[in-house]
Amino acid sequence: MRNMIMVLLVVIGAFATIASGASTTTVGFDGGSDGGFIGNAYFETTGGNPDGVARHLFDGFFTDLRTGAPGEPTNAGFLGNYTEFESVTISFDVKTNYLNNFMGDPIARPIGVFLRNHDITGPNGAAGVFFEMGTVGVNFTPGWTTLSVTIDDPLSPTLPAGWVGFGDDDPVTYEPILPAGVTFASVLANVGEFDITGAVPGYFFTYAFYDVLIDNVSIEVHGNSVSNESMTMSSVKSMFR
Repeated sequence: MRNMIMVLLVVIGAFATIASGASTTTVGFDGGSDGGFIGNAYFETTGGNPDGVARHLFDGFFTDLRTGAPGEPTNAGFLGNYTEFESVTISFDVKTNYLNNFMGDPIARPIGVFLRNHDITGPNGAAGVFFEMGTVGVNFTPGWTTLSVTIDDPLSPTLPAGWVGFGDDDPVTYEPILPAGVTFASVLANVGEFDITGAVPGYFFTYAFYDVLIDNVSIEVHGNSVSNESMTMSSVKSMFR
């Protein structure tokens, strides 16, 4: 009996370690590598924080840096089932050399992260969620600044504060919403595209002139989800029936 108890304690201890563990994937674009990302950025060997960097040096509507879109490069570390974890933290470093309008005056633009599930579609295409992480511009990010967001409950059926759903439009307000029957958790159950962008759902932007740098794109996952913990503990208990 004592041996059985000792084995149980070891298994439970190992389970607790797994559940409380953390794993991080970071892309630093070192050596000019794209790290499995694509968008309207140049991948340069210097100028980052430190080393390589994704440099948005162009004229356009918004910055865009993505992985996993159909037919495009993929970094598996940013994709998959987010609901397997207790929490997920997304972060990146950003710096603005300039961001100007047609008159050459400094302006500011939002930047955030899209998470799309291409297995769920609505009237406007793939369903997904967006979070505005901050503002870029010489008055906001003149030096390297880390922006981040933590998803405290990937299994949430409702959109957490600050998150916007898309894939459909509200018939009254015409604002973007999740398609009928789609939840925050169902989107996160299979994230097929991860996109750092200024294309905020429901907004339109004028042309601008950019020199915006992004580095150290990171996703950190913590532990197992509550549902996975319960299943794992049930498996442990079944060993001693």
